[in-house]
Amino acid sequence: MGRFPRVLTQAVPRKQEFELTETDEQIPPVASAEGAPSMEQEVAEVADGWKAESKGLSLLAAAFAPLTRESSYRDMTKVPALIERTRQKAADLGLGDRAEALLGRVTEGLQARRKSLYENLAKDLRAACDARGLDMKVLRRDEPVEVRILPLGVTIDRVKGRATLHFARQTIIECTADAEEIADAHQKCMGMLGGQFDAEAFFASCHKAWSAACGAGDAGAGDRVEILNFLPYLALQMQAKAFRVEPLPGNFRGYSRAQFAFDVMQLRNLKRFTQDGWRFNLGVATGTTASKKDRTIFFEDENGNGEFKLTVFFVRAEGSR
Repeated sequence: MGRFPRVLTQAVPRKQEFELTETDEQIPPVASAEGAPSMEQEVAEVADGWKAESKGLSLLAAAFAPLTRESSYRDMTKVPALIERTRQKAADLGLGDRAEALLGRVTEGLQARRKSLYENLAKDLRAACDARGLDMKVLRRDEPVEVRILPLGVTIDRVKGRATLHFARQTIIECTADAEEIADAHQKCMGMLGGQFDAEAFFASCHKAWSAACGAGDAGAGDRVEILNFLPYLALQMQAKAFRVEPLPGNFRGYSRAQFAFDVMQLRNLKRFTQDGWRFNLGVATGTTASKKDRTIFFEDENGNGEFKLTVFFVRAEGSR
C-alpha cells in the first residue's frame, strides 16, 4: 500500500478584537464643524427646495391653462383681461418674472392676429373661395363685415375675431375669423343643408304637414297655418324610415328653420311650387308680426334677398278640381 500524502494544515487565526487603528482615526466626521448640517440634512434641504419650486411651477402652469385653450380666443376682446388675471396670479405666486416673457409673447401674438384680420382677411378669404370654386360677394365693409359666399351669408366680427355663417338669418355655424376656417365651415354647412333634394317628396311632405296641422287631415284650400305650428308636423314628415319603424329619440333627425327655408329656396329655383293640382304658398308677415322671430322665418334667395313669412297654405291650381 502506498503512503498517504502528508496533509498541510494552517493555524486558524484567533478572532481579532475590534479596536481603533491609526487609519481609522484619520477618517473625518460627517459634520465638518460643530453645528454644520449633515450630508443627509443637506440633501433633504435641496430636495425640499425642489419640491417647493415644483409646486410653484405647477400652480403657475395651472394659471396659464386658460391661455392654452382655443375657446379662450373665440372672443379676442376678452383675452387682454385673461392675460392680466394670469399676470396677477403669477405675481401672487412670486413668479411674475418667470411668467412675463411668455405673457409678452401672448400679447404680441394677439396684436399680430388683430392686424392680420384687418389687413389680410379680405384677400385671404377671396383666395380660399377661389380655390374651392365658391362665389363670394362683399355686402358691407364696415364692422361687422357682411359677405355672401353663395348661397350663405357670413357675418365677420373682426373685433372679436369671430365669423357666423347663416341662412334665413338663422345661425348655422360659428368659427374663428380665419379664411380657411370660414371656407371649411361653408363646406360643412352645405353638407348639412344641401344634400340630395327631391322636389316632389318635399312638396308632398309639406302638403301632408299642412293638412295635419289644419286638424282635419283634409284641409280646405286656402286654410292658413302659422309656420310655428306647421314646422313640427313637417319635421315628422321628413323623418327617415328608421324613425317611422321605431320612433325613438336616437332615430329622430332634426329639421331646422334654416333647413326649411333652404329647401323652399331649392323648390323655388326648380319652379316646382305647383304640383299635383296644388300650389304651395307662404303668407307674408306684416306690421309688428315681422319682428317676432319665433313666429316668422326670413325666406331668402342665394343673394340674401327675401322677406319674412308668417303662414303656410295650399290652394288649388288653376285648371284643377
